[in-house]
This record gives sequence, C-alpha cells and structure tokens, in this order.
Amino acid sequence: MNMTDQRESEAIIVCGVPASGKTTFAQDLARELHWTILDLDTVTNPLFEHMGGEFLVDVPTAQPAARASVNDIRYTCLFDTTRENLGLGNSVVVVAPFTSERTFPAAWGRLVERLAIPNPRVHLAWMDTPPAEVVRRMQVRGAARDLDKIQDPERFLSPEVTRPPGVAHIRIDGLLSPGEQINQFLADFAGRAAARAVVR
Repeated sequence: MNMTDQRESEAIIVCGVPASGKTTFAQDLARELHWTILDLDTVTNPLFEHMGGEFLVDVPTAQPAARASVNDIRYTCLFDTTRENLGLGNSVVVVAPFTSERTFPAAWGRLVERLAIPNPRVHLAWMDTPPAEVVRRMQVRGAARDLDKIQDPERFLSPEVTRPPGVAHIRIDGLLSPGEQINQFLADFAGRAAARAVVR
C-alpha cells in the first residue's frame, strides 16, 4: 500500500435529544463499521461538569451565536477533534444533539465546512424517540444531569427541539431494538451510497 494514499474518510453525524438512544446506537454502529466514535459528552463532560455545568436546553438557531457560550465551546472541541480524525483518513461516527445543525440548512452547511470534507461524505442520522419514552429513560438511568430536565420536560422537549430535521437524513426509530436499528440504518445507508454511485 502506498503510504501517501489518502482514504476518503466519511462522517456519520448521530443526533437526537438526550436519552433518545443515540449514544448506544452510535457505539453499535461504530463497532459494526470499525470507525472511530466521538461523543460530545465523552470529549467535554468531565471539564464541563468540573466547571459546574448548567441546565442546557439546546434550542435551534439558524445563525451562529455572536458570543460563544460554554455549549458552543463544547461543540468546537468536538468539531476540531472530528476534523483532525477525518484529515488523517479516519472515518468517524459523531454523537451530539446537533439541534441547530439538523434543523437549519445554513447551520448544517457550517458543520460540513468545519469538518473540511465534501458534503456527500457527511451523513446525518436522526434518532426519533417519543418524548414520553425519553423522559421514562431519564427516570430509569437516574443521572444527576437529567434531574432538571425530568422536572421540566416541556421546556426540554419543546416542539422546536423534537421536530424532524430540516436537512437530508436517515431516520432511526428510537423504539426499535439496537439490532433492528443497525440493520435498518445500514440498509438505508447502503441504498443511498449506491444511488450516489449511479449519479456519478
């Protein structure tokens, strides 16, 4: 193998509200594809929690913030780490709510630009889990970070946060078993790859 050859790295962006099941799905998907997994919580939560954390309601916005919040900085850490991996030829599964990026085409465009690979190699997977099931899962896992959200689910799971993405995506049914989710996604993903190949 010519060591100067660069593989065409790809990114699958796994999004959804907290407790929707996106992390479990992303871990299973990364294991199946043998890709690197990068999770916003894993990359940033230890420092975030050391700083005291905050009650985050990831409300979608079309325009970038005039002044970066702590949450914006968390995403910057994730984007930079993702771009570095992609630049080395490592395909990645990236996990975060990505509320603005999945809602607004302009915000999605900025995400793709920050990853520095062509748009057709960045794919969005949306974990669609009913709000009542999200709250139930939070109650079951009993994490301290979920307590405020459980007490105020209407704020946390507002219609603007839970609506389907406004950009091209593959929907994952959050009520399916993990195996069914992976099989459904891979079939859809392969079909789209074949369609892209025909267009070329």
